[in-house]
Amino acid sequence: VRKEHANNAEDGDRVLVEITEWGQSGEKVAWGKVVRRYNDVDDHNWTMESILIENGFSSDYPKDVLNEVQKIPVDISPEDIDGRRDFREILTFTIDPDTAQDFDDAISYQELDNGNTEIGVHIADVTHYLKPNTALDQEAYNRSTSVYLVDRCIAMLPEKLSNNLCSLMPKVDRLTFSAVFTFNKKQKLVGEWFGKGIIFSDKRFTYMEAQASLEDKKGLYHKELSRVNKVAYALRKEKFDNGAIAFESDELSFKLDEKNKPIGVFIKERKDAHLLVEDFMLLANRRV
Repeated sequence: VRKEHANNAEDGDRVLVEITEWGQSGEKVAWGKVVRRYNDVDDHNWTMESILIENGFSSDYPKDVLNEVQKIPVDISPEDIDGRRDFREILTFTIDPDTAQDFDDAISYQELDNGNTEIGVHIADVTHYLKPNTALDQEAYNRSTSVYLVDRCIAMLPEKLSNNLCSLMPKVDRLTFSAVFTFNKKQKLVGEWFGKGIIFSDKRFTYMEAQASLEDKKGLYHKELSRVNKVAYALRKEKFDNGAIAFESDELSFKLDEKNKPIGVFIKERKDAHLLVEDFMLLANRRV
């Protein structure tokens, strides 16, 4: 790195260097410029940042992407709601890991007058905010996915979208794509509806909280969760009767301290709360 390209970095600094030239023929040196210094990053975060960089990912977003995101209104307008099915008066909840930072999907529940049960699967309507041929669209295309490390998620979309407008947080209105299924008293699918909706999540459950409510008759929304779980059991049985294969393997999870540093490891236990979410997401995908 030539002095004029050191960007005020000094010997011993942690830096990110971009290769600018591979040297002339016969030279065994490549030249580069310092594009970022990491002096304010501790050992733990430096390790995580290094893993991202070495695998071609970045925790930063280009300025033109952030400028586009900044212009997106936070409030949902009447025009945004126009033409959508309104689920805001229907019981809706999310079930996610206790470390989840964003909530992609929600489940709604209501009993119909004829005794049938209506269960909705709601996915955040990202395309309402992500328009084709924009810098934001291109950045999402380049990233292709969110990246999960032990202690963090590097989201495909900037935080204003991934952790806010496109996160089905409790006690706020959110725009969705929805798949709504009607089941009779024998847990048989007798009706379905697909379209754009708007929801208001009443509760953000962790898997452990949802499981506790399932097991305790006095638990929050015990009756509703139990009914959803009963339908999930029927869906699971039908799935295996039709030849589905269960690929079961132990999934590891990490215990973190207050600074997000890993201090332990354990095997995740999959119970009904985990499985019912999977069953309804799978049903939505299959029926769509």
